[in-house]
Amino acid sequence: MSNIDYAIRVKNLSKCFKVYSSPKDMLKEFLTGKQRHRDFWALRDISFRMPRGTVIGIMGRNGAGKSTLLRILAGTLDKTEGIVEVRGKISAILELGSGFNPEYTGRENIVSGGLCLGMTLDEIHTKMESIIDFSEIRLFIDQPFKTYSSGMQARLTFATAVSVAPDLLIVDEALGVGDAKFQRKCFARMQRLRDNGKTILFVSHSDTVVTSFCDQAILLEHGRILMEDTPQTVTKKYYDLLYSDSAGSEDIPPKPENPSEPAQAEQNSLPRAPNGIALRDTPPLQLEEQATRTGKREKAEIVDIAILSETGRRTTYLTSGDKYLLHAKIYFHEDIPENLTLSFGFTINLPTGRTVFAVDSNAQGIRLPAVRKGEIMRAELKITLWLTNGDYFLSVLVGTLAPDVVSHDALHDALAFRIAMLPFIQHASLVNLQHSFVYEVLPAREKRENLNNGVNERSKSDEKQ
Repeated sequence: MSNIDYAIRVKNLSKCFKVYSSPKDMLKEFLTGKQRHRDFWALRDISFRMPRGTVIGIMGRNGAGKSTLLRILAGTLDKTEGIVEVRGKISAILELGSGFNPEYTGRENIVSGGLCLGMTLDEIHTKMESIIDFSEIRLFIDQPFKTYSSGMQARLTFATAVSVAPDLLIVDEALGVGDAKFQRKCFARMQRLRDNGKTILFVSHSDTVVTSFCDQAILLEHGRILMEDTPQTVTKKYYDLLYSDSAGSEDIPPKPENPSEPAQAEQNSLPRAPNGIALRDTPPLQLEEQATRTGKREKAEIVDIAILSETGRRTTYLTSGDKYLLHAKIYFHEDIPENLTLSFGFTINLPTGRTVFAVDSNAQGIRLPAVRKGEIMRAELKITLWLTNGDYFLSVLVGTLAPDVVSHDALHDALAFRIAMLPFIQHASLVNLQHSFVYEVLPAREKRENLNNGVNERSKSDEKQ
């Protein structure tokens, strides 16, 4: 396919920033000619092509180079190396209120923003009312832009940017602050641009947005393209990078096969259960910011919590319908005889705090054996996941039930995980019921007879009552 079929062509793009320890070093470098800065490569060797009329989502962790890439494509930042070809009229929303003067009113910013986008004054005045109507901030349009809330600024910025009907629209996370209703309105407008053969490139951290709206997706990591693939594949890798302990392990040098003597001595001194599990085999316990912990942990302590795939890999990006293990390890500081009735359980909650699933071993009629001081129990629950897309939190608890109920340790909302969007289920769903549709179209005559029979049957029933 020839280059004319592409809206964007990028080859071996790199961007380097000079980083100075202080402003004085910049002046000294200028006067002496001696380098007093360090090079920071925000982008290295980026190459991709974007066909006209497509939508590509850019994903990546903070500092991956997403905003730098979009600024270069929009022409507001110079590249250091490489080739960048952009064809057509560009409209870019690079940050909240970009190009808008905080001292100007909303109406004045529409004029200045429109001029920056290449519109004439006549075009701006012709479109002024439609821009204001789209932004839904008419009551405040003659107030200074700096007095607007972040949501109002996003409304006016987007409304102005799309008013020019660009060939290429570039959006850098500017819509995240808008309310749900306005975001829906924005995506409807972008869908209209897409249907008209326009090209859209935007940054998003939402797997739902990327998988439902994009044709392709690019994942950036440390200024390089880590993956360019289907939206489903890229979003899965992105959330693996965010949450999974093993994500990116292929880039981490392996541990030496012969550990040092102190490390070996430490390993030998750790308590070990009869099944061979040692505390050294357990990664450091890392809890989510919103996690809470209860229980004194004098007799038992949870030392690990994870979700394992069927291959035994830790993951926090799940797919409805697949099988997983809810996993925990419990270390015992004291003996717990069988007559105390040891029990462990798992709970899955929504971000609102509502529990969607909870179970414990005792409720399932499982009698756990006695454990001794220093032993570790691996507690797991096999599940087939039938929840739909969204964010969830996993909790785990351990306690004894006799003679009184005692919670020795409980990690509430300790592990965040996300379930991938299912394109064949309504987003409002909470569970996946593994459904299948059945329907039948009746002939017109037979349909009338069936309807009449149904009415007659109900009438007879009413008469009897």
